[in-house]
Amino acid sequence: MLQRKLQFGWRLAIAAALLALIGAGRTQAAAKETVLYTFTGGSDGRLPNSGLVFDSTGNIYGVNQYGQGESSYGNVFELTHSGSRWIETVIYGFSDPSDGDEPVGTLVWDEKGNLFGVTQLGGASSGVGTVFELSPSSGGGWTKSTLYTFSGGSDGAQPIGLISDGKGNLYGITINGGDTSCSCGVVFELKQSKGSWTETVLHTFLQVPDGSNPQGLTLDAGSIYGTTEGGGTYNAGTVFQIKHSGGHWKESILHNFTGGADGDIPFAAVVIDRAGDLYGSTAGGGSSNRGVVFKLKHKSYGKWEEQVLHSFKDNGHDGISPSTALIFDNTGNLYGTTSQGGAYGAGTAFELMQNFDGTWIETVIETFIGPRGGSQPNALALGNDGYPYGTTYGGGAYNAGLVFRLSP
Repeated sequence: MLQRKLQFGWRLAIAAALLALIGAGRTQAAAKETVLYTFTGGSDGRLPNSGLVFDSTGNIYGVNQYGQGESSYGNVFELTHSGSRWIETVIYGFSDPSDGDEPVGTLVWDEKGNLFGVTQLGGASSGVGTVFELSPSSGGGWTKSTLYTFSGGSDGAQPIGLISDGKGNLYGITINGGDTSCSCGVVFELKQSKGSWTETVLHTFLQVPDGSNPQGLTLDAGSIYGTTEGGGTYNAGTVFQIKHSGGHWKESILHNFTGGADGDIPFAAVVIDRAGDLYGSTAGGGSSNRGVVFKLKHKSYGKWEEQVLHSFKDNGHDGISPSTALIFDNTGNLYGTTSQGGAYGAGTAFELMQNFDGTWIETVIETFIGPRGGSQPNALALGNDGYPYGTTYGGGAYNAGLVFRLSP
């Protein structure tokens, strides 16, 4: 959650305006992008493809889809602050396909300071992905272990992300594998016992009616929520819940997207507010087929009602195709990114603020400019200083992506 500093510090500069009604709404302001590190595409890696995580001292961690050269397999990097500069260190580079190939998704911490992640390709035999752990060594550096290698069968293929329940158990999704007639992906659990890890498939997708190709997970009090890119009643994607009850996990569909005004192709996890309502985005659909931000409100008797908070405009100035998870600040405002659109076609970062009449207003707080400021921004994450940080998949001086911070 966006905390401290309220939480984009520029709100302090417009606090007076926030106290006044302007029509039915409130005033918002733009952010400043600061590029912390630009990847060269050499030994430091290229094309970061996910969000960031932070340690207690403010160091930044993420993954690059590729390392150096055409035969590279990706890496895990760390950025440390030194004076006015940020220094990048590759803490692990995948050495060959059997070791793992193309790490993807935001890394996950445990309470012991270990990092967990997935590669969507590679593995000892199958080549369809792994789950790995990086443990800090007492003498410095990191030690990598492969916790699980997917077979591509009923256990899934091509994992794209992990979450943790805080008790040492990991949960994730694969976009393929599962049922042989569909290969529509699975939700899995990894649990450690006596030093070894065991995978359990919690749900196998069948395209209709439950969706296909899951895209992200969120945990909340015994339930897992997620989205599927496709499938469902209208083949436009779904929002689902997997609930633990009586020793079993049961899946329910909370919303079937129609591909129309309500959205089409959700590409990221949902986030949960304090009331238990869900928020997310779709890459298509809406009034201009440019994507939407939506809310699913929990009604009585297990029913959920969808509300479109924002439809991205046909001119693309406010962004096109949001495809990353949203984040909240502590006042209930939402922030996200679009992979395309904006004044330069390189994507945007946006804010959604709720008006006093219950409607939502979208404001572009950053327009990415490609060569200097990056392009195709990934998900935002809150840094230890209270400001949002992120990566861009492309752009920068070497067109290899960069790490940025948004501040007043």
